[in-house]
Amino acid sequence: MQKENLSDDIIINQLKAQGIKPHITYIHSDYNYSKYKNFPTQPFITLAEAEKINPNSPDNIIQIIELDDNYQYKSILEKDRDLIDILFPIAMFDDYPDGEHFFTLDEKYQLHHLNSAEEALAQDCYLKVIIQQGKVIKMQKRPLTYINKNIFTYWPNGNIQTDISEKLDLNNKPLVRYEIENDQTGKRIKMLKHNLVTNYKAVMTYLYTNDVYSIMDIFNEKGVKVNHTIIHDKTGNVESQYLDESGNIVKTTNSEPEIFYDQDLPQPAIYQSIPMDFKRAHHFHISNFIQQMAFNKDTTLADQEAITRAKFLGIKPNSSYYHPTPFPKWAEERYKNYPHQFAMSLSEAEFQYPKEEYVDLVKVTVGDNYQYQTISMEKWQQVPLSLPIEQFKSLENGSYFFSLDDKGQLIPLDGIEQAILLPRYVRVEKVMGKIDSILQKTRIQKTLQQYEYSDSNQMYKQILKVLESPVMPSITIETIYDDIGLYAVSQTIKDNENRKIAVFSKVQKDRIYGVIERFTPDGVKTNHIIRYYGNDVENQYLDNEGNIKFTTRDIKNKNNPQLYDMLPVYSDEFIGLMFNKFLDNK
Repeated sequence: MQKENLSDDIIINQLKAQGIKPHITYIHSDYNYSKYKNFPTQPFITLAEAEKINPNSPDNIIQIIELDDNYQYKSILEKDRDLIDILFPIAMFDDYPDGEHFFTLDEKYQLHHLNSAEEALAQDCYLKVIIQQGKVIKMQKRPLTYINKNIFTYWPNGNIQTDISEKLDLNNKPLVRYEIENDQTGKRIKMLKHNLVTNYKAVMTYLYTNDVYSIMDIFNEKGVKVNHTIIHDKTGNVESQYLDESGNIVKTTNSEPEIFYDQDLPQPAIYQSIPMDFKRAHHFHISNFIQQMAFNKDTTLADQEAITRAKFLGIKPNSSYYHPTPFPKWAEERYKNYPHQFAMSLSEAEFQYPKEEYVDLVKVTVGDNYQYQTISMEKWQQVPLSLPIEQFKSLENGSYFFSLDDKGQLIPLDGIEQAILLPRYVRVEKVMGKIDSILQKTRIQKTLQQYEYSDSNQMYKQILKVLESPVMPSITIETIYDDIGLYAVSQTIKDNENRKIAVFSKVQKDRIYGVIERFTPDGVKTNHIIRYYGNDVENQYLDNEGNIKFTTRDIKNKNNPQLYDMLPVYSDEFIGLMFNKFLDNK
């Protein structure tokens, strides 16, 4: 229904017809309230219904609504929760029937069953467990992350006069307050932003002239003006003047200052210690966890969670195992090389995707601190074979492995361990007395990654070895990383005879990002390449004496282009480039 085309009386009568009354609490979920005079335009729901909405989303937003005498929003209390899939002992739920269950945890990890969704939503954090046919199919922790309250007043014509918004802590104490004033036409004329933690205040006045859209003055905890910002237009054309206590301009920038940095509400410690289930959790939460590596100086809690997750998964220090695929990418899905998926046996890993043409086989080792020490990645091509099935008649149900001789005859192998050592083998699956599949598997490429770590468990060094590849010779790429273990500060590429063929060094001077140098097998430097920010390059070709012969803006080696020409390269990306090159050459 297009409320904007209806009169106020019609809207109010429709709300009355639904039994809606002023000054009664109602519920919305993740609803952007109407732009027309703040009348509700969607049906209200119950708290229990709101708790169930969008179970696969990263969060759940519940709005507790009160209407004024004119049926407009009087107040909106919004509570946001993260929905985080967790790893937790499922045996603790064996005695519960099918359905949805809500729990709190005490300091000894003991469960306390809650009677309803309404009781759960009154908690700072709770666990939600869904059981179907006697099996736990979902376990989530649902901490409160954001509480905000809006209070509205209106002009006689029904337009919003003031909108006071407060962000609250877990004790409903205001942390920051916004006060927005509008004129009778609905145009914003003033905004006050008050950081109640630091007592900084910002006053925004809207002018709407040709030269100035608005101006903002910021006052510190003593009430002294410390900034005057002129906002010329809506597109972000800003002049921000920083002032000393005498009002003199000490610095000018082109960015608007911020007096309050938004943070999620703290998660209770007992719940924070429960590890996230990376296999089921929303990518938003996984990404936030990974970013702690790059942006938080103290990663103690993140490290503890990662180790707790590894222990829960049954992974033991100084052990080797096969890994589910696809393997998580560095810095996007992988936190400091800690494992976060269940270990697999070789037979499980080798046959994860029997119907895919290309599959990965990944074996890892972890060290004392549960971080990956080595990662062996193999890419295999799977092609169905049509063979006479009479030769398999005597086989019992199960998996069988064979090699092929020069005449195409099958030679039995002792098992999968012997098969994967070969460049090619045949796998036969017999199920319920019938041949279910015959696959010929051919190894396309193989790499090995080795890692060293600093005292803070950040990645310090990585050695990537290309052991097999149809598109390039065997090479070794040794990378030294920065203090946060994220970006390469130097990289050296060597051939299979351990001769240096290319080197990258990070410079970060002026516009320069780094320098690449290339060498012949005899150690003669052939290129000096300056990499600028924005991928601009200056590629200097050198003679045997080191003199510049000519310069280009193409980073590729014009005499012998390679996939690693754009140094530094990162392992996940580089391994993918090799495979894509293979596909292009098919």
